[in-house]
Amino acid sequence: MEVRGITLERSLKWVGGITAVLSLIFGLRQITQIVSDVRERQRQVAELSKIAKLQQGAADYESAWASFEQASKTAESGGQLAKLTGQLSEERRELRQAQEDLAMEWLENARPSRGQTFSDVVDKLVPVLNRGIANASGARKGDLLAHFGWANFLRSRDGRQDLNPEQQYREALEIDPMNPYAHAHWGHWNLWRSEKKIEEARRHFSTAIASGRARGYVRKIQFAAWKNLRGEGDGEFLKAVNDMRKNNEKIEPQSRNDLYSIYTFACSSRYDADNFAKLVASVPATEQLATFRALFYGEDFNESRRAGRDACLATLLEAAGQKEEALQTWLTLRQKFPRKDAGGLSARVHEAITRLSPGR
Repeated sequence: MEVRGITLERSLKWVGGITAVLSLIFGLRQITQIVSDVRERQRQVAELSKIAKLQQGAADYESAWASFEQASKTAESGGQLAKLTGQLSEERRELRQAQEDLAMEWLENARPSRGQTFSDVVDKLVPVLNRGIANASGARKGDLLAHFGWANFLRSRDGRQDLNPEQQYREALEIDPMNPYAHAHWGHWNLWRSEKKIEEARRHFSTAIASGRARGYVRKIQFAAWKNLRGEGDGEFLKAVNDMRKNNEKIEPQSRNDLYSIYTFACSSRYDADNFAKLVASVPATEQLATFRALFYGEDFNESRRAGRDACLATLLEAAGQKEEALQTWLTLRQKFPRKDAGGLSARVHEAITRLSPGR
């Protein structure tokens, strides 16, 4: 009986051992599967994020938004540990920040498609901005608040009279006093509401530039604001471009074209003494000459505009006291406009030559 008992006991131990081994094997297989699933999920999230950033870089914001949302859902489905601890995983934090960055960039370049309103674009972005504002601090929170204010400005263009972006701009500056987005947007808002708030707008734009951040975007908003004033903002527009030239900032082709249009109406084929006087009052003629030559005397200049360009140059030279050089420029132009009575630019050429060289 003892032998049988010992045998039975040994058999049970063997069975227990085998069971433990099998459990270990199954456990290892489950762990391996979990690790494999996590890696696959991470691969999918990384791939979707990469696609979203490529779409964002191509300004395909709608597609980028969809890709980030899909990436977020994929990341959320595997975040069991984060759910247990009540903390977001690093992966999901990065995705949220990337989506907030996309929302801000989309707002900066919002252009409704046919049949859309600004609100159609903005309304889907606002919840993400609000989520970011609730969790951010410092300059990041200031950026998000400033863009939330811009979102309200865009919605106000659809007729919403109950929205005042000034509140968000003020909150942003309380957190980050030099925030470039809040200052640029507030300066734009000043001029959108009233042409009389030029000084206040100037201060906001100046502080935004001095912050050293987002300078290209600040210039874009600044130019848009001065253009909204039409001719009344031409001098300020010129002043901003002149500052950019002196600071070696990149001047975009659109800004160059806009400035050339300002000169066209002031001193090209036609001459508007009042407009030209306002330009000279904004920026000294000697500085304007440097800016004018830097922007409009490169190899990429449209040669069909050459006559008007040279007429402006001659006008600026005379205003700067460089009358001999102005005369030589007009004399060169006369070769293209030999008739005195042809009107337009031809008349200006001959009148200027007569004025600058009465003895000829």
